[in-house]
Amino acid sequence: MSPGVPGSDDDPAGRVVQLAEDAALPGGGRRFGTLAELQEFVTGVLADPWWHETFPWAPVDVEVRPRSSTATFSAAHVSVTGEAVVFLRRGSWDAVTVLHELAHVADRSGLGDRTSHGESFTAALAQLWRRHLGVFAWAALVRDLSDGDSGVRRVRPATPPANEIDAGPGRAGRHRPAPVDP
Repeated sequence: MSPGVPGSDDDPAGRVVQLAEDAALPGGGRRFGTLAELQEFVTGVLADPWWHETFPWAPVDVEVRPRSSTATFSAAHVSVTGEAVVFLRRGSWDAVTVLHELAHVADRSGLGDRTSHGESFTAALAQLWRRHLGVFAWAALVRDLSDGDSGVRRVRPATPPANEIDAGPGRAGRHRPAPVDP
């Protein structure tokens, strides 16, 4: 494989992530038929206040560009000025691929970066999966990333925002009631 290409010999972490994604959600989840549907999904993810709360440093505008079906991978790029673009290979227009590339945007990592599939990327990926693919898909992803061939735990446990969970003694996992205005 080529240098810098996800899943290549020089990106073993990318291969672990790719295998975990494939095992956790075979088929890639929701499929998008048109570029307009892809851009609408991406715009919806970025417009959600959750995106800014979770990744306050990440761009809130991402251009989606198609790649040919003969391309070997999809990619993301964030410029030093914060402009972001994701390049999605035709044939991979699915939720798993889109969220993978948005995790690169959130992590500000991408093509050619040898640490682009590291712990901060997998943490962002796990949070995106939990939010947009559901808790069961998220749990399968975290399990598969944690039990990879490397034997290294690749995902920090996802921590819900403080306003969603009351982590007080004996209360972990209970939802807090919404605050009441006086």
